[in-house]
Amino acid sequence: MTIMNRFAAWYLKFNALSFFARRAIIFAASVALWWFAAMLQSMHFNNDLCVVMLLAGTAGVLWSSELWRLWKVFAAIVVICLAIMR
Repeated sequence: MTIMNRFAAWYLKFNALSFFARRAIIFAASVALWWFAAMLQSMHFNNDLCVVMLLAGTAGVLWSSELWRLWKVFAAIVVICLAIMR
């Protein structure tokens, strides 16, 4: 059995899960990645690698929780905060 056959089997099993279960797994994996990158950053590990991992973890959390759909609300809050700070 080749490695591609194993990945295909895992992919089919993952897609057989319900929508909520898939999103929960992606959310948990993204939080774990973000936490691991934050630990590496606190130990002053390679900064470039940690930034990429932190951004990937954040993007995964935002995508899996559907918070990216609220980008207009977040943009308005940022604009209001910047106006207040000015």
